[in-house]
Amino acid sequence: MSFIMVITCPACKGRYKIDPAASKSKVGKAKCPGCLHVFAITLAGNAGKETGKTAPALPLVLIVDDARYFRHMIKDLLSALPVEFISAADGDEAWEKITTRLPQLVLLDLNIPGRTGKQILQSLQEEPRFIRVKVLAMSGVERGEQAAAEVRRFGAVDFINKSFKPSELEKRVRNILGI
Repeated sequence: MSFIMVITCPACKGRYKIDPAASKSKVGKAKCPGCLHVFAITLAGNAGKETGKTAPALPLVLIVDDARYFRHMIKDLLSALPVEFISAADGDEAWEKITTRLPQLVLLDLNIPGRTGKQILQSLQEEPRFIRVKVLAMSGVERGEQAAAEVRRFGAVDFINKSFKPSELEKRVRNILGI
């Protein structure tokens, strides 16, 4: 079973994903693509193969937005995080993925075709099996504390306007997932 590791450059603190299965040794060298610093890393994937243990599953994050560009942008902005991404273009596809995959976090645009973001939030509240599915609601239309309070009443753990700063989105996702 292959998995992805996230490593941090000790010089510039840049974070990068690597596939430890690509190497046959337990220890490897990494070259930071940002600052070009070379440093040693322990390749956990190979250690796991020898002991027979499998790597823990990465948290699953569902990105729901009707704009393909925005889905890809969010995935790119959060690519350094140790998570697995799936996406949905509308509320009906999102609900299908939520019910079949049970993501740990849903980044949910409130204004989507099909089932709306608020309808998805309400449905999540109605079934106990979704208690661990956390939702970060997003909107390009709704803004401010009143909108944030409303989506929290519907069950979202947080709200962010789509004009967010990339670092703010990453901070909130890290906080929600505890990573």
